[in-house]
Amino acid sequence: MSIIKSFIAKSISLFHFGNKWMSVLCADIFEASRTISYVETVGNKSDTIHKYINWSEERVLKQAYELQVRGFLKKLKIKKVELAIDGKKDLYYGENGGLNVRQIKHEHGAEEAWEYIVISIIHPIMVPLMAVPYKQGDDLDKICIELLEYARSLPIKILKVLFDRGFYHAHLIDYLESNREGRPLPYLIFVPKNDAVRDYIEKTKGNFGVFEHEMNYAKKKSTWKPNTTIIICKNAGKNKEGEPYDWAFATNLEPSRKLVKVYRKRWNIETGFRIMEEGKIKTKSNNLLVRLFYFLLRALLTMVWVLNNIVRIFMTYKRYLRLVEHKLREAVKYKPPPISPLY
Repeated sequence: MSIIKSFIAKSISLFHFGNKWMSVLCADIFEASRTISYVETVGNKSDTIHKYINWSEERVLKQAYELQVRGFLKKLKIKKVELAIDGKKDLYYGENGGLNVRQIKHEHGAEEAWEYIVISIIHPIMVPLMAVPYKQGDDLDKICIELLEYARSLPIKILKVLFDRGFYHAHLIDYLESNREGRPLPYLIFVPKNDAVRDYIEKTKGNFGVFEHEMNYAKKKSTWKPNTTIIICKNAGKNKEGEPYDWAFATNLEPSRKLVKVYRKRWNIETGFRIMEEGKIKTKSNNLLVRLFYFLLRALLTMVWVLNNIVRIFMTYKRYLRLVEHKLREAVKYKPPPISPLY
């Protein structure tokens, strides 16, 4: 609860409204999240916070979020971690998203989506460390590198970073290898089946193969040729039809079929996304800052829920949101309706 108040106050400077006003606003946010609704439908403070968000900056929102992450890591004394980076889409049905939204394949009636690149701790617990808007024209590799540099600045030791196939890029792998800088990061990237990978699969005898692979990319009028290790794990999974499926990875970890089990941990970030979807705070705003503010709030709500389950008592996500909302309203002498037994 204090984490949410602190983030709001530091990102959009609402100190002068007083603690009671902030408590009611937080209660509205928890209720909007629990009911997957709009802040304006459960309270009367949305116009005020939207105005103050417009006066803020993306940098300020991220700094406010970082402060809460650092406090969280300090409380739980988390040191050695495994990370994952992935994209999270919020479907968009409006017409004025402009360059801030990305084109997607037809999904639930939507052709566009707001997208964020999220870096999260996936082991030993699930913690969303930061989210960055991914707009049209943005360089995905640059965003990932900035997120990884941010993660390096935190008081944690990164054991490995896991990526989906959409991040199999030469520039990103060059950074992860860091042969020139001498500061590599252990990584594991699921590789799409391009021509080179199909050739490696054909050359693999048995269920496991290891190949040195050279990539190339051009940047700032120069050509770079990073190297990575491709490992082939035959019959490592099954496709939608239940047929055996071969997996390929790019990595600088010790080659082994055990990396299949390691990679499955990446799905923990998908679990975190599903929880965030259960607590989605809706908005019709086309303002990038408003969208980012609410997305970071959703991430923080999952963080405080995880903290509650560790240091206090375990409860379901929806019940936790409902309980906190009631406590906030009771603190300002508002008598809420009784808690439903369903939550």
